[in-house]
Amino acid sequence: MRRRLPSLNWLRAFEAAARHTSFAEAAKELNVTPAAISQQVKQLEDWLGTALFTRLPRSLTLTDAGHGYLPIVRQAFDHLAAGTQDLFGSERGGPVAVRVSTSLTYTWLVPRLARFFEKHPDITLRLTTTVDGLAFGQADADLEIRYGDGNWPGFRAERLFWEILFPVCSPALLTGSDALERPEDLADHTMIHVIGEPENWQIWLNAAGVSGLSVGGGLQFDLHMMATRAAVEGIGVALGLSPVVDDALADGRLVAPFELTIPARDAHFVVTPEEAIDRREVQVFKAWLIEEARRHERPFEPPADVPQADPA
Repeated sequence: MRRRLPSLNWLRAFEAAARHTSFAEAAKELNVTPAAISQQVKQLEDWLGTALFTRLPRSLTLTDAGHGYLPIVRQAFDHLAAGTQDLFGSERGGPVAVRVSTSLTYTWLVPRLARFFEKHPDITLRLTTTVDGLAFGQADADLEIRYGDGNWPGFRAERLFWEILFPVCSPALLTGSDALERPEDLADHTMIHVIGEPENWQIWLNAAGVSGLSVGGGLQFDLHMMATRAAVEGIGVALGLSPVVDDALADGRLVAPFELTIPARDAHFVVTPEEAIDRREVQVFKAWLIEEARRHERPFEPPADVPQADPA
């Protein structure tokens, strides 16, 4: 029976654009121009007779049809890659070496790993956390979750999250004589900082229209996970980074007292060196990471008039 299938190039363009929510990022991955990605996606939409994306001024969002089609296309690519690997050669064996920041490992990755091993009990992972001062790629990792702009020559980078920053605190700080009700009330509480991000609190306060509040004091930590724990314990108010704080928000250990969020300048990416890209186990773990990130990610589009914060 003759199969009625769209062009493989069209499908690759659609899958990459959906994963990155960006024609430009998809073009970087596939080594073509953004115009070529846009054209290939349009050809696929014409062939299917339906729109797969809603094109916004600053981003892309999947339509209902796109959301339905994406897992079918992704699963087909995964099966094709795994079958090719199984039949025509296996790369170096052993565990998949994964390098992740300490905060993201502790707060986001580890709580989800049981789901990975339920699906893939045959794959062994070796997790190490990042070390300050270690140049990118020196850890001999098959896969890294790296924070930055996604531009690392010689490596394939795929976005996991859109990071946002916003104040978080214990629910206990919402009651009592010093209850947090307005951003100006932060003056009565300890402000918790992450070392290396001195301007983020000031950017948030400026966006909230608060002036005259000093951000030089308070409590400082070198890791987001430690700042988050201090906020959970009711010591003060931290400028939380999503996704690091999202599980604590979901289970009620933390609350977000204000609605205003600001976008972080960079984001977490799953990054693989060229020599590990085609390894089946790496592909499986990478696909699972992206799937988990999409399940977890909160919708967010940076406001046009809010300045971006420094990287985490």
